Order: sequence, then C-alpha cells, then structure tokens
Amino acid sequence: MKIDIWSDIACPYCYIGKRKLEMALSRFPHKDNIELVWHSYELDPGLPKEALESKIYGYFADKYQISVNEAHETMANTAKLAKEVGLNYDYDNLIVANTSNALRLVKLANESGLATEAEEVLFDAYFVKGEDISDNSILVKLGTQIGLTEKSIVEMLDSDKYLDKIKEDIEYSENELNLEYIPFYVFNNKRIVQGSIPVEDYLEVLNKAYAEWEQNGISTGKGEIISGQSCSIDGVCS
Repeated sequence: MKIDIWSDIACPYCYIGKRKLEMALSRFPHKDNIELVWHSYELDPGLPKEALESKIYGYFADKYQISVNEAHETMANTAKLAKEVGLNYDYDNLIVANTSNALRLVKLANESGLATEAEEVLFDAYFVKGEDISDNSILVKLGTQIGLTEKSIVEMLDSDKYLDKIKEDIEYSENELNLEYIPFYVFNNKRIVQGSIPVEDYLEVLNKAYAEWEQNGISTGKGEIISGQSCSIDGVCS
C-alpha cells in the first residue's frame, strides 16, 4: 500500500511528521507492505540560490510581518515538539536556504529507491546540523552518504533535471488534491492527513487504509481529512 507524501525540507513539521509516521510504522504489523512515495512542495521558491546571511528569526519576522520575538517563540515551540520525538532542532545555527536542489536530490535518490534516506539526511542537515542545503558540496556529501555516486549528483546539479517533476508535484497537489498545508499525506489514494498528527492517529489511519487496501486494492473515492500541525503553502508554520 502506498502513502504519498508532499513535503519541503524547510518545513519543520514535515520532519516531525516523518518521525511520528515512522514510530507508527514500527508498531504496524504490515509495515513491510507499505511504500512511502515522496513528492515535492517548495514553500519559498523565491529564495536566492545562495543561502541568506540573516538568521531564521529575522527572515521569518520580515517575511510574515511579525516581531523577532514572535519568531523566536514560534521556533521555540516547534523545537519543543521536535524534541518530543527525539529531534534536536538548532534554530540558532540554521541556514536559511533555497530547497530546490535539495528536492531534486530526493528525486535523484528515488531512482535508486533511496528517497526516504535522502529526506532524512537533508532534514537532519537543515534542522539539526546547521548545514547549507543549497550548497552543491553539501548535497554531494549527503547524497554519497546514502549511496548515490558523486558523478550522478554533480551531473544532476549541473542540469535542469527534475525541475519539471517538482513543478508537476506542486501543480497536481494544488489543482487535484486542494493541498493547502504540508506535510500532506494520502493513504492508499484516499485518506488525507494535512499536517503532523499524534503517533496513535497515524496508526489509526494506517490500520483503516490498509484494511481497505487488503479488501479492495487501490481506492478511488475520497476519504476523510485529518488536520494537524503544519506549514501553510505560503510558508506560515503554526
């Protein structure tokens, strides 16, 4: 059974949601029959290709017309939630960066069945280790770390490969699925989760979707929508 996931590397709830879903899957008896399919959603495509010199707090305050103190409070809240699932977000050292090439790296990794591994190392680099995920040398390092060849990564970065796929992901999610928040999950083509939800809720959706898949195969109708903590498509995370 497939779980389609739309996310961006710069979305804090996408990493938290990934970890919670993994915790749910660790308790799911049929986890070996589950396939995660990663799709791209770029929250701020207007960011320059080179990383910003400003801290995340100033960037967030300027972009959404709030105070720097309010930005600090927002980051502190997501860092606390991340900590609850074992993730140590380091906003003080986070480098605000365009995620387009990072998302393309996920597409490249997907061809080798390594998309989930690529998502993990990119999230970790961005939120935990304070690395510049718009820097080609960092992307080469992370890609080779999960088993991709340096040659394939460099060739991809020197081209426009997968830019059309990212555009298709975004257009399909907005036009066909009415996506407004990420992370955005579609379980067996039917049940939708918008945002990061509690582990028990992921497990409940898994059980329901899997039972339907076992009985009827791939679903065709629309199912219930569950909402959680998320980032809106204009980049506001709450």
